[in-house]
Amino acid sequence: MKYTFILLLLVLVGCGGDDSHKKDKKDKKEQSNEALNLEKDTIVTKSDYDMSTVDKKNQKEFKENLAKIEKVHGEQWDFCTCVVKNDSINKAFSQPVSDAQFDRLSLRFDEIDQRCKAFLMQSPNVTPEERIKHEKKVRNCLKEAGIK
Repeated sequence: MKYTFILLLLVLVGCGGDDSHKKDKKDKKEQSNEALNLEKDTIVTKSDYDMSTVDKKNQKEFKENLAKIEKVHGEQWDFCTCVVKNDSINKAFSQPVSDAQFDRLSLRFDEIDQRCKAFLMQSPNVTPEERIKHEKKVRNCLKEAGIK
């Protein structure tokens, strides 16, 4: 009886009491998944763009597009900088200007265009709700810049 109890105890401890091998497998699987997720999110961009301003469901696609755009057009400005710069250049073009001023404004427009490709090439305002959201975002940028 004494030996049966000890044998039973050893069997229980040896077989069922230690799930470390299962835990190790689970930990390794989680680490592997985390590594894959990190690999997927290692898209390198030149721009120090705050991704929190991009809609969560579009962040990955935006970052991928941003990396592609930067390969062609260089570092990109953030959304509000583009809004403010485009507003400024549009106001300047709406005024009568000399040929020399027009040439300078055209060069500046081209620079702004190159630095804002990430936003000009995307069309986040497809549905009426998205257009309203986009317009509000633009108004907030201009308001923060003290323009409107």
